[in-house]
Amino acid sequence: MSVESDLNEIVTYPILTREVGSSPGGDRGGSASENGRSRASSLTGTAQNAIRDLLGWRYRANDPKGFLSALTKAVDLDEKEGHIEYKWTTRPLMIQADLGAVTGAQASIYARAAAALEQVVGLIDNLKPLKPDADEQEVESIRALVRSAWQEMVAELGLGSGPRIQRVEQYFIQLLGSANPDVVRPVLGNGALVAGDLGRMARRFGLQRNHILMVNEEQNYTNFLIIVDYTASLLQTWSAQKPLLARGGFHDKFLGTQLVRLSEQFEVIAEAVQEVYDAMDSVNFGPEERQVSLITFPAHMGLEPITVAELFGWIQEFANVEARHLVENCGRDGVNAVNKTLDLFTQMITTIPD
Repeated sequence: MSVESDLNEIVTYPILTREVGSSPGGDRGGSASENGRSRASSLTGTAQNAIRDLLGWRYRANDPKGFLSALTKAVDLDEKEGHIEYKWTTRPLMIQADLGAVTGAQASIYARAAAALEQVVGLIDNLKPLKPDADEQEVESIRALVRSAWQEMVAELGLGSGPRIQRVEQYFIQLLGSANPDVVRPVLGNGALVAGDLGRMARRFGLQRNHILMVNEEQNYTNFLIIVDYTASLLQTWSAQKPLLARGGFHDKFLGTQLVRLSEQFEVIAEAVQEVYDAMDSVNFGPEERQVSLITFPAHMGLEPITVAELFGWIQEFANVEARHLVENCGRDGVNAVNKTLDLFTQMITTIPD
C-alpha cells in the first residue's frame, strides 16, 4: 500500500481547497496589495518553471543543496589564463530530471534513435515520387505523417521519467503496421513488404522496382529502403530493451530512469501531506491543535508517541529534502534507506485510529 493512499485513508471529511487572492469583502478586483501579491506569485511561478526547464530540478526553498547540485550538472567551469569561463552544457544522453537521468537501456535506444532521426528526416524530405501521376497533396501529406511519427517517437524515447510503452508502440504500428518484431522482421531488406504509413508512402510515391529506369531513380528507391530498415531495426532494439523500461514487473532496471520516477513519487507524497493539512483545516483541526494532539501506537510496535504535527511534518520534510539527498548522494544504498523510512511511515499511519 502506498504512502499516498495511506494518508488519504485517514481523512474522512471532504477536502476544501484554499482560496488564493480573494479579498475578505468579496471584491472581485481585490485590493491593490492583493493584486500586487498575485502578480508577485505569478512572477515567482514563472521563475520556478524556468529553473525547472533549465536545470531539470523542481524548486524547493529549503533545498539549496539540491539547487547547487543541479546547477553543477548544468554548467561546466573551465579556468583559462587566470579567469573562469562558464559553459552551459546540454547532455542529450543525460536528460536531467531532478534526481535521475536517462541512462542505461533508455540512453542506449535513445542515442540510436536520435542519430537515426537525423538521417531519416533528411531521407524523407528528399524522397521523390517515381510515379508520374502521383498526387502532390497526397505525397506531401504522407511525407509529413511519417516525419512527424519519427520525431514524436524519438522525443518519447528521451523522456526523463521513461517512455510510455503504449505510445512508442503506437508509433511503430503507425509506421510499420505492427509493433511485433517477428511480424516486421521480413521487411528488413525487402521494403516491398512493409505495411503501415511506410507502405502507404511506397504506394503513393510509386516506390516499386518496376518504376525504376535510371540509376538516380534506383538511388531514390534505395533511400526509401533505408528508411524502412532504420524503422524496423529500431523496433528490434526496442523489443529487446522494453522490459528494462516498463513500469513494474522486471526488477533489474537501470538506476537513472528509476530515480526520475522516484523523484515524482516524492512530489506525490509531499502533495498528499498538504492535502491532509487542508482536510484537517476544513474540520477546524488547525496547526495549533495538531501541535498538541498526541498519537500513540500499540505496544508491540515499540514506538514512542508523536504529535500529529510532528509526524506529518516529518513525512513532508523527508519527501522534500532528506529522501532526495539520500538518493542523490548514496544511489542504491540511499534508495534502500528511503524504503525503510517509508515502510515506517506506512506502519505509523495505518495504526492511527479513525
